[in-house]
Amino acid sequence: MKNRVFVIEDHPLMRRSIVEALERESDLAVCGQAEDAQAAFAAIVALRPDIVLTDLQLKSSSGLDLIESLRAHAPALPVIATSMFDVRRNERLARAAGASGFVAKQDGPAKLIAVVRESLKNAKQRGDPARAEDE
Repeated sequence: MKNRVFVIEDHPLMRRSIVEALERESDLAVCGQAEDAQAAFAAIVALRPDIVLTDLQLKSSSGLDLIESLRAHAPALPVIATSMFDVRRNERLARAAGASGFVAKQDGPAKLIAVVRESLKNAKQRGDPARAEDE
């Protein structure tokens, strides 16, 4: 069974590239996409993905606020943050907000896939109830 990934990215070309990279993997499937935090949160609640991948700088909202909202709603849900700017600072901020992982967009798709898989593995090892009930 494929792990379901939800992607939040406000730049269409970047979102498409991320989705294509994830979809090439035999163990990952994109279950939904959004370009802002408000639409993403509603869709994530409805779709219940295994992991969320969000940009931190969204046009109409904050990825950090979304991470905090997801942490409050679904504490066991792994959330990976991405950013292209001020990477060290944004990684610290993302982890403080509750992100389980971080990838600089400059790192490319191989690193992104590795961090997604590592976060999923860590969530399963913790025996997160939200993930276990879906298996």
